[in-house]
Amino acid sequence: MRQLITYSQRIVIKLGTGLLTTSEGRLDHDIINNLVGQIAGLIGQGRQVVLVSSGAIGAGFSLLHQTKRPKTLPLLQASASVGQAKLMRLYDDLFSSHDITVAQILLTRDDLKIRKRHLNIRNTLNTLLQHDVLPIINENDTVSVDEIRFGDNDLLSALVSNLIQADLLINLTSVDGLMEKAQDGTLHPTKIIHQLVGVPKSAMSHSTRATSKLGSGGMNAKLQAAKILTTAGEFMVIANGRKENILEKILSGEEIGTLFVPTKARMDSRKRWIAFFHQSKGKIIIDHGAQNALILNGKSLLPSGIKDVKGSFDMGDIVLIYNEDGEEIGKGLVNYSHTDVKKIAGHHTKEIDLLLGDRSYDEVIHRNNLVITLMVEDPAQPQEES
Repeated sequence: MRQLITYSQRIVIKLGTGLLTTSEGRLDHDIINNLVGQIAGLIGQGRQVVLVSSGAIGAGFSLLHQTKRPKTLPLLQASASVGQAKLMRLYDDLFSSHDITVAQILLTRDDLKIRKRHLNIRNTLNTLLQHDVLPIINENDTVSVDEIRFGDNDLLSALVSNLIQADLLINLTSVDGLMEKAQDGTLHPTKIIHQLVGVPKSAMSHSTRATSKLGSGGMNAKLQAAKILTTAGEFMVIANGRKENILEKILSGEEIGTLFVPTKARMDSRKRWIAFFHQSKGKIIIDHGAQNALILNGKSLLPSGIKDVKGSFDMGDIVLIYNEDGEEIGKGLVNYSHTDVKKIAGHHTKEIDLLLGDRSYDEVIHRNNLVITLMVEDPAQPQEES
Protein backbone atom coordinates (compact mmCIF):
# COMPACT_ATOMS: atom_id res chain seq x y z
CA MET A 1 0.00 0.00 0.00
CA ARG A 2 2.88 2.38 0.70
CA GLN A 3 4.00 1.97 -2.89
CA LEU A 4 0.80 3.65 -4.09
CA ILE A 5 1.63 6.98 -2.46
CA THR A 6 5.02 7.12 -4.16
CA TYR A 7 3.11 8.01 -7.36
CA SER A 8 1.36 11.02 -5.76
CA GLN A 9 1.59 14.04 -8.05
CA ARG A 10 -0.60 16.56 -6.22
CA ILE A 11 0.32 16.79 -2.55
CA VAL A 12 -0.84 18.97 0.33
CA ILE A 13 1.70 19.36 3.15
CA LYS A 14 0.53 20.64 6.51
CA LEU A 15 3.07 22.05 8.97
CA GLY A 16 1.91 22.43 12.58
CA THR A 17 2.71 25.24 15.00
CA GLY A 18 4.56 22.94 17.39
CA LEU A 19 6.80 21.87 14.51
CA LEU A 20 7.59 25.36 13.24
CA THR A 21 8.20 27.19 16.51
CA THR A 22 10.53 26.89 19.48
CA SER A 23 9.26 26.34 23.01
CA GLU A 24 9.46 30.11 23.51
CA GLY A 25 7.09 30.73 20.60
CA ARG A 26 9.63 32.05 18.09
CA LEU A 27 9.92 30.65 14.58
CA ASP A 28 12.43 27.82 14.36
CA HIS A 29 14.45 28.97 11.35
CA ASP A 30 16.51 25.78 11.16
CA ILE A 31 13.56 23.42 10.86
CA ILE A 32 11.74 25.75 8.45
CA ASN A 33 14.81 26.04 6.23
CA ASN A 34 15.17 22.26 6.24
CA LEU A 35 11.54 21.67 5.31
CA VAL A 36 11.67 24.31 2.58
CA GLY A 37 14.59 22.45 1.02
CA GLN A 38 12.66 19.18 1.11
CA ILE A 39 9.55 20.77 -0.43
CA ALA A 40 11.69 22.36 -3.14
CA GLY A 41 13.04 18.88 -3.89
CA LEU A 42 9.50 17.54 -4.43
CA ILE A 43 8.66 20.43 -6.75
CA GLY A 44 11.90 19.74 -8.61
CA GLN A 45 10.62 16.20 -9.24
CA GLY A 46 7.62 17.65 -11.05
CA ARG A 47 5.14 17.20 -8.20
CA GLN A 48 2.54 19.88 -7.44
CA VAL A 49 2.62 20.99 -3.80
CA VAL A 50 0.26 23.12 -1.70
CA LEU A 51 1.57 24.13 1.72
CA VAL A 52 -0.81 24.67 4.65
CA SER A 53 1.31 26.36 7.27
CA SER A 54 0.52 27.17 10.86
CA GLY A 55 2.79 29.38 12.90
CA ALA A 56 1.39 32.89 12.42
CA ILE A 57 -0.01 33.27 15.93
CA GLY A 58 2.94 31.39 17.37
CA ALA A 59 5.30 33.78 15.60
CA GLY A 60 3.31 36.90 16.38
CA PHE A 61 2.41 36.87 20.03
CA SER A 62 6.00 37.20 21.23
CA LEU A 63 6.35 40.28 19.02
CA LEU A 64 3.44 41.78 20.96
CA HIS A 65 5.41 41.16 24.17
CA GLN A 66 3.16 38.28 25.26
CA THR A 67 4.80 35.42 27.16
CA LYS A 68 2.28 32.76 26.09
CA ARG A 69 -0.39 32.16 23.45
CA PRO A 70 -3.18 34.72 24.04
CA LYS A 71 -6.66 33.66 25.12
CA THR A 72 -8.68 36.66 23.95
CA LEU A 73 -9.86 36.98 20.35
CA PRO A 74 -8.47 40.51 19.77
CA LEU A 75 -4.97 39.46 20.91
CA LEU A 76 -5.12 36.27 18.86
CA GLN A 77 -6.09 38.25 15.78
CA ALA A 78 -3.41 40.87 16.38
CA SER A 79 -0.81 38.14 16.88
CA ALA A 80 -1.88 36.48 13.63
CA SER A 81 -1.64 39.77 11.76
CA VAL A 82 1.91 40.44 12.95
CA GLY A 83 3.04 36.84 12.73
CA GLN A 84 1.64 36.10 9.27
CA ALA A 85 3.73 38.88 7.74
CA LYS A 86 6.86 37.56 9.45
CA LEU A 87 6.10 33.98 8.41
CA MET A 88 5.45 34.81 4.75
CA ARG A 89 8.54 37.00 4.52
CA LEU A 90 10.62 34.06 5.71
CA TYR A 91 8.98 31.62 3.25
CA ASP A 92 9.41 34.04 0.36
CA ASP A 93 13.12 34.48 1.09
CA LEU A 94 13.78 30.77 1.52
CA PHE A 95 11.81 29.52 -1.49
CA SER A 96 13.26 32.29 -3.68
CA SER A 97 16.69 30.78 -3.12
CA HIS A 98 15.31 27.65 -4.87
CA ASP A 99 13.77 29.74 -7.70
CA ILE A 100 10.26 28.97 -6.44
CA THR A 101 7.57 31.65 -6.43
CA VAL A 102 5.11 31.55 -3.52
CA ALA A 103 1.57 32.87 -3.19
CA GLN A 104 -0.26 33.63 0.06
CA ILE A 105 -3.89 32.57 0.48
CA LEU A 106 -5.78 33.26 3.73
CA LEU A 107 -9.12 31.52 4.16
CA THR A 108 -12.15 31.48 6.41
CA ARG A 109 -14.67 28.64 6.49
CA ASP A 110 -17.21 30.74 4.58
CA ASP A 111 -14.75 31.00 1.69
CA LEU A 112 -15.03 27.25 1.15
CA LYS A 113 -18.69 26.86 2.13
CA ILE A 114 -20.24 29.40 -0.25
CA ARG A 115 -20.32 27.67 -3.63
CA LYS A 116 -19.21 30.60 -5.81
CA ARG A 117 -16.27 31.46 -3.56
CA HIS A 118 -15.45 27.75 -3.23
CA LEU A 119 -15.13 27.40 -7.01
CA ASN A 120 -13.16 30.65 -7.33
CA ILE A 121 -10.59 29.48 -4.78
CA ARG A 122 -10.30 26.09 -6.48
CA ASN A 123 -9.73 27.79 -9.84
CA THR A 124 -7.10 30.09 -8.33
CA LEU A 125 -5.22 27.19 -6.74
CA ASN A 126 -5.32 25.15 -9.95
CA THR A 127 -4.03 28.14 -11.94
CA LEU A 128 -1.18 28.75 -9.49
CA LEU A 129 -0.15 25.10 -9.65
CA GLN A 130 -0.28 25.10 -13.43
CA HIS A 131 2.15 28.05 -13.38
CA ASP A 132 4.58 26.34 -10.99
CA VAL A 133 3.70 28.61 -8.06
CA LEU A 134 3.63 27.24 -4.52
CA PRO A 135 0.41 28.31 -2.71
CA ILE A 136 0.92 28.82 1.03
CA ILE A 137 -2.38 28.69 2.90
CA ASN A 138 -3.35 29.60 6.43
CA GLU A 139 -6.57 30.44 8.21
CA ASN A 140 -7.40 34.12 8.10
CA ASP A 141 -7.17 34.43 11.88
CA THR A 142 -7.22 38.22 11.68
CA VAL A 143 -10.90 38.24 10.70
CA SER A 144 -12.08 34.76 11.74
CA VAL A 145 -14.57 34.40 14.58
CA ASP A 146 -16.08 31.23 16.00
CA GLU A 147 -18.86 31.07 13.42
CA ILE A 148 -16.47 31.04 10.45
CA ARG A 149 -13.35 29.43 11.93
CA PHE A 150 -11.95 26.07 10.87
CA GLY A 151 -10.71 25.65 14.44
CA ASP A 152 -7.33 24.21 13.48
CA ASN A 153 -5.18 23.76 10.39
CA ASP A 154 -5.67 19.99 10.47
CA LEU A 155 -9.24 20.54 9.28
CA LEU A 156 -8.15 23.29 6.89
CA SER A 157 -5.55 21.04 5.27
CA ALA A 158 -8.11 18.24 4.83
CA LEU A 159 -10.58 20.63 3.20
CA VAL A 160 -7.91 22.10 0.92
CA SER A 161 -6.92 18.55 -0.10
CA ASN A 162 -10.56 17.89 -0.97
CA LEU A 163 -10.90 21.20 -2.77
CA ILE A 164 -8.10 20.42 -5.24
CA GLN A 165 -8.57 16.62 -5.13
CA ALA A 166 -5.01 16.03 -3.97
CA ASP A 167 -3.58 12.52 -4.10
CA LEU A 168 -2.04 12.75 -0.63
CA LEU A 169 -2.07 14.89 2.51
CA ILE A 170 1.12 14.79 4.56
CA ASN A 171 0.43 16.11 8.05
CA LEU A 172 3.80 16.89 9.64
CA THR A 173 3.83 17.36 13.36
CA SER A 174 6.16 16.89 16.34
CA VAL A 175 5.17 13.25 17.06
CA ASP A 176 6.03 10.10 15.10
CA GLY A 177 2.44 9.10 14.31
CA LEU A 178 -0.57 7.51 15.99
CA MET A 179 0.68 5.67 19.06
CA GLU A 180 -0.31 2.13 19.99
CA LYS A 181 -2.25 1.63 23.19
CA ALA A 182 -0.64 -0.32 26.03
CA GLN A 183 -2.56 -2.89 28.09
CA ASP A 184 -3.05 -0.39 30.90
CA GLY A 185 -4.75 2.01 28.50
CA THR A 186 -1.87 4.46 28.18
CA LEU A 187 -0.38 5.43 24.84
CA HIS A 188 2.97 3.84 24.06
CA PRO A 189 5.36 6.63 23.00
CA THR A 190 7.72 4.38 21.03
CA LYS A 191 5.25 2.09 19.22
CA ILE A 192 3.46 3.55 16.22
CA ILE A 193 0.47 2.20 14.29
CA HIS A 194 1.90 2.22 10.78
CA GLN A 195 -1.28 1.75 8.75
CA LEU A 196 -5.04 2.06 9.15
CA VAL A 197 -7.89 1.60 6.71
CA GLY A 198 -9.96 4.72 7.24
CA VAL A 199 -10.39 5.86 10.83
CA PRO A 200 -12.19 3.08 12.73
CA LYS A 201 -13.83 3.88 16.06
CA SER A 202 -11.14 1.94 17.88
CA ALA A 203 -8.50 4.41 16.62
CA MET A 204 -10.13 7.33 18.43
CA SER A 205 -9.23 5.75 21.79
CA HIS A 206 -5.57 5.99 20.75
CA SER A 207 -5.77 9.75 20.41
CA THR A 208 -5.80 12.73 22.71
CA ARG A 209 -7.39 16.15 22.49
CA ALA A 210 -4.35 17.63 24.19
CA THR A 211 -2.62 20.35 22.18
CA SER A 212 0.81 21.86 22.28
CA LYS A 213 1.44 25.08 24.17
CA LEU A 214 1.35 27.03 20.91
CA GLY A 215 -0.95 24.99 18.68
CA SER A 216 -4.72 24.51 18.50
CA GLY A 217 -4.97 20.96 17.16
CA GLY A 218 -4.02 17.62 18.67
CA MET A 219 -4.15 13.99 17.55
CA ASN A 220 -7.94 13.96 17.72
CA ALA A 221 -8.07 16.79 15.16
CA LYS A 222 -5.64 14.90 12.92
CA LEU A 223 -7.80 11.79 13.04
CA GLN A 224 -10.85 13.85 12.10
CA ALA A 225 -8.86 15.16 9.13
CA ALA A 226 -7.87 11.60 8.20
CA LYS A 227 -11.53 10.55 8.29
CA ILE A 228 -12.37 13.29 5.79
CA LEU A 229 -9.54 12.29 3.46
CA THR A 230 -10.18 8.55 3.52
CA THR A 231 -13.93 9.03 3.07
CA ALA A 232 -13.18 11.16 0.00
CA GLY A 233 -10.97 8.39 -1.40
CA GLU A 234 -7.51 9.76 -0.68
CA PHE A 235 -4.46 8.99 1.44
CA MET A 236 -3.08 10.79 4.46
CA VAL A 237 0.13 10.38 6.46
CA ILE A 238 0.89 11.68 9.95
CA ALA A 239 4.62 11.87 10.60
CA ASN A 240 7.29 13.70 12.57
CA GLY A 241 8.53 16.69 10.59
CA ARG A 242 11.78 16.78 12.56
CA LYS A 243 12.90 13.40 11.22
CA GLU A 244 15.72 13.66 8.68
CA ASN A 245 14.50 13.79 5.05
CA ILE A 246 10.98 12.95 6.20
CA LEU A 247 9.25 13.91 2.95
CA GLU A 248 11.65 11.90 0.81
CA LYS A 249 11.19 8.88 3.07
CA ILE A 250 7.40 9.08 2.93
CA LEU A 251 7.32 9.45 -0.85
CA SER A 252 9.82 6.66 -1.40
CA GLY A 253 7.46 4.25 0.37
CA GLU A 254 9.30 3.86 3.68
CA GLU A 255 7.24 2.66 6.62
CA ILE A 256 7.38 5.85 8.61
CA GLY A 257 4.58 7.61 10.44
CA THR A 258 0.94 6.46 10.19
CA LEU A 259 -0.61 5.91 6.77
CA PHE A 260 -4.40 6.21 6.45
CA VAL A 261 -5.78 4.26 3.49
CA PRO A 262 -9.02 5.29 1.69
CA THR A 263 -12.20 3.41 2.47
CA LYS A 264 -14.03 4.48 -0.69
CA ALA A 265 -13.47 5.34 -4.34
CA ARG A 266 -12.62 8.98 -5.04
CA MET A 267 -15.60 11.30 -4.66
CA ASP A 268 -16.63 13.81 -7.30
CA SER A 269 -16.28 17.50 -6.47
CA ARG A 270 -19.99 18.16 -5.85
CA LYS A 271 -20.29 15.38 -3.27
CA ARG A 272 -17.14 16.66 -1.55
CA TRP A 273 -18.75 20.07 -1.29
CA ILE A 274 -21.86 18.55 0.29
CA ALA A 275 -19.96 16.24 2.65
CA PHE A 276 -17.16 18.37 4.03
CA PHE A 277 -17.59 22.10 3.48
CA HIS A 278 -20.79 22.80 5.40
CA GLN A 279 -21.75 22.96 9.03
CA SER A 280 -24.91 20.87 9.19
CA LYS A 281 -28.17 22.49 10.26
CA GLY A 282 -29.99 19.51 11.78
CA LYS A 283 -30.41 15.74 11.98
CA ILE A 284 -32.72 13.18 10.42
CA ILE A 285 -32.96 9.83 12.21
CA ILE A 286 -33.83 6.87 9.98
CA ASP A 287 -34.75 3.23 10.56
CA HIS A 288 -32.54 0.26 9.72
CA GLY A 289 -34.46 -0.51 6.54
CA ALA A 290 -33.77 2.96 5.20
CA GLN A 291 -30.13 2.66 6.29
CA ASN A 292 -29.71 -0.52 4.25
CA ALA A 293 -31.40 1.10 1.26
CA LEU A 294 -29.00 4.06 1.38
CA ILE A 295 -25.77 2.21 2.11
CA LEU A 296 -26.17 -1.15 0.39
CA ASN A 297 -28.47 -0.26 -2.51
CA GLY A 298 -27.55 3.38 -3.23
CA LYS A 299 -31.15 4.59 -2.89
CA SER A 300 -32.53 8.03 -2.11
CA LEU A 301 -33.96 8.85 1.34
CA LEU A 302 -37.75 8.60 1.26
CA PRO A 303 -40.07 9.86 4.00
CA SER A 304 -41.23 6.34 4.92
CA GLY A 305 -37.85 5.50 6.49
CA ILE A 306 -37.64 8.59 8.70
CA LYS A 307 -38.18 8.10 12.44
CA ASP A 308 -37.43 11.57 13.85
CA VAL A 309 -36.12 15.06 13.08
CA LYS A 310 -33.81 17.15 15.26
CA GLY A 311 -32.97 20.84 14.88
CA SER A 312 -34.11 23.46 12.38
CA PHE A 313 -33.31 23.51 8.68
CA ASP A 314 -34.73 24.82 5.43
CA MET A 315 -34.98 23.33 1.97
CA GLY A 316 -31.49 23.25 0.45
CA ASP A 317 -29.63 23.00 3.76
CA ILE A 318 -27.15 20.25 4.58
CA VAL A 319 -28.36 17.82 7.26
CA LEU A 320 -26.82 14.88 9.06
CA ILE A 321 -28.41 11.44 8.78
CA TYR A 322 -28.30 9.17 11.83
CA ASN A 323 -29.52 5.65 12.42
CA GLU A 324 -31.51 4.52 15.45
CA ASP A 325 -28.30 3.46 17.22
CA GLY A 326 -27.06 7.04 17.27
CA GLU A 327 -24.44 6.55 14.53
CA GLU A 328 -23.91 9.13 11.82
CA ILE A 329 -24.30 7.41 8.48
CA GLY A 330 -24.28 10.31 6.04
CA LYS A 331 -24.93 13.90 5.04
CA GLY A 332 -27.20 15.29 2.39
CA LEU A 333 -28.84 18.29 0.81
CA VAL A 334 -32.46 18.20 1.95
CA ASN A 335 -35.49 18.91 -0.26
CA TYR A 336 -37.88 19.94 2.53
CA SER A 337 -37.77 22.09 5.67
CA HIS A 338 -37.67 20.49 9.13
CA THR A 339 -41.36 21.29 9.70
CA ASP A 340 -42.36 19.55 6.46
CA VAL A 341 -40.11 16.55 7.09
CA LYS A 342 -41.75 16.10 10.50
CA LYS A 343 -45.18 16.05 8.84
CA ILE A 344 -44.27 13.44 6.22
CA ALA A 345 -41.94 11.28 8.36
CA GLY A 346 -43.00 7.63 8.29
CA HIS A 347 -45.42 8.13 5.39
CA HIS A 348 -45.29 6.87 1.83
CA THR A 349 -44.28 9.22 -0.98
CA LYS A 350 -47.79 9.20 -2.45
CA GLU A 351 -49.09 10.75 0.80
CA ILE A 352 -46.92 13.89 0.54
CA ASP A 353 -49.58 15.73 -1.52
CA LEU A 354 -52.21 15.12 1.12
CA LEU A 355 -49.97 16.05 4.05
CA LEU A 356 -48.30 19.15 2.57
CA GLY A 357 -50.75 20.30 -0.10
CA ASP A 358 -48.28 19.61 -2.90
CA ARG A 359 -45.33 17.36 -3.72
CA SER A 360 -42.24 19.20 -4.94
CA TYR A 361 -40.05 16.11 -4.59
CA ASP A 362 -40.57 12.39 -4.05
CA GLU A 363 -37.36 12.15 -2.04
CA VAL A 364 -36.41 13.94 1.17
CA ILE A 365 -32.77 13.63 0.03
CA HIS A 366 -31.95 12.49 -3.51
CA ARG A 367 -29.12 9.97 -3.83
CA ASN A 368 -27.17 12.42 -6.03
CA ASN A 369 -27.15 14.85 -3.09
CA LEU A 370 -26.26 12.22 -0.47
CA VAL A 371 -22.86 11.19 0.88
CA ILE A 372 -22.39 8.07 3.04
CA THR A 373 -19.87 8.64 5.84
CA LEU A 374 -20.34 5.47 7.92
CA MET A 375 -17.80 2.68 7.64
CA VAL A 376 -19.97 -0.40 7.10
CA GLU A 377 -17.66 -2.46 9.27
CA ASP A 378 -14.52 -1.97 11.33
CA PRO A 379 -12.09 -4.14 9.34
CA ALA A 380 -9.03 -5.78 10.78
CA GLN A 381 -6.38 -3.13 10.68
CA PRO A 382 -2.98 -4.10 9.27
CA GLN A 383 -0.04 -3.01 11.39
CA GLU A 384 2.56 -4.04 8.84
CA GLU A 385 2.81 -3.45 5.12
CA SER A 386 0.89 -5.93 2.97
